[in-house]
Amino acid sequence: MFTVREIAFITGGKAKNVDLDLMVKDFSIDSRLIKPDSAFFCIKGEKFDGADFAEEAISKGSVVAIAPFSSKIAPHLPVILVDDTVLAMARLAKEKLKRMKAKVIGVTGSVGKTSTKELIFTILSTHYKVFKSRKSFNNHIGLPLTILEAPFHTDYLILEYGTNHPGEIRYLTSIARPNYPIITKIGTAHIEFFGTKENIAFEKGTLFKEMDYSGHAFLNASTDFFDILKSMIPYTAGKTTFGLDAGDVKPEKYRLEEFSSSFFYKGKEFYFPLPGRGMLENVMGAIAIGEHLGIPLEDMQEVLKDFKGEKMRMEKKVLKDITIINDAYNSNPDSLTELLRTFKENGKRLIFVLGDMLELGERAEEEHRKIGRIFKELGHKILVTVGELSKFISEEAKKEGITEVYHFNGKEEVVSFLRDYLKPGDWLILKASRGLALEEIVNKLEEIL
Repeated sequence: MFTVREIAFITGGKAKNVDLDLMVKDFSIDSRLIKPDSAFFCIKGEKFDGADFAEEAISKGSVVAIAPFSSKIAPHLPVILVDDTVLAMARLAKEKLKRMKAKVIGVTGSVGKTSTKELIFTILSTHYKVFKSRKSFNNHIGLPLTILEAPFHTDYLILEYGTNHPGEIRYLTSIARPNYPIITKIGTAHIEFFGTKENIAFEKGTLFKEMDYSGHAFLNASTDFFDILKSMIPYTAGKTTFGLDAGDVKPEKYRLEEFSSSFFYKGKEFYFPLPGRGMLENVMGAIAIGEHLGIPLEDMQEVLKDFKGEKMRMEKKVLKDITIINDAYNSNPDSLTELLRTFKENGKRLIFVLGDMLELGERAEEEHRKIGRIFKELGHKILVTVGELSKFISEEAKKEGITEVYHFNGKEEVVSFLRDYLKPGDWLILKASRGLALEEIVNKLEEIL
């Protein structure tokens, strides 16, 4: 892929203790995941310094470490010293993308990024060599690392473009300008750092503004600030809108079931094994891209019916006749409201375990209280909350007349409560921001039920 000499030149670095003609075939930021003939980026975080793991990485097969001049890396190790390791990673990723023939599909939005990415990958993989970002590798480290990990002969590279501060998407597009950008929906995620939803829309819309001018943009027709986002698409680029009730790509009819959905598109019936209106909108977005890139509808039908979501995203488990829906990867007001709308009271006991929604800033209390009101409006009856902010959900739900409301400060208390409270036939539905790691409740229940 790159020689050590090339890496030093591209990054503006200084190589020491290393053969400049050695070939580097892989890159890593985790010393536990080292492959032979790799380069190890020494990234300094809040709790660790990658330079402390450089020797381990070299011993496992890395041929060189890439570290800041300011780092305390051991003086005998093969290293390329750079001003900024993260910037060096970005420069290498940008150069690799130039050498590849891959087209970039860029995904952003306040909700549905990862699901949409997975759906696009599933559809395009039927006909092309496709590579996608792992998990939610969508920031200034994850995006360039994804590019560096991609096989050289990839046809389509699917990247998530995440942001929680103004200007971040512009930075990411400076590394990888998308040929086929898609925006799912604008919501309140990370509003603490943006102030208003309109500011979030302008930030997300940067993906359109900075796209390849000869590319093709895809936009959810039902998103807030649709007109603003559409206006940010370059006039030279193509555009396709999608949705359930509006858009260029939409079903003739659709049906949302308890844990699946089905729809007709261009006279063909599709079955999809996950529930929710928002998820089905993501499916239509993926179909729009697949159709634009020549994937036959019959092939999409086949792979969508067997689609499996990511872990902790509407992940379904059954323990002793208790159905657990683990949607605990992340939460914000929009995705949580969507979850509450997805599951309807139908005679089974639905027990919602809801944790804090983070990064809402001054709006945190009101957004949590609003969820309590929505909980009542939708006819839900049993609410368990955990965390400092989620107490506002409980307080509001009680005000609205919900009687079965239980609030706990910690996850251990929730597990103790559920152990005695759950009955066969119950549905347990969990959602919270990533910082709460609510999946630990599921793990404990698996041990004790």
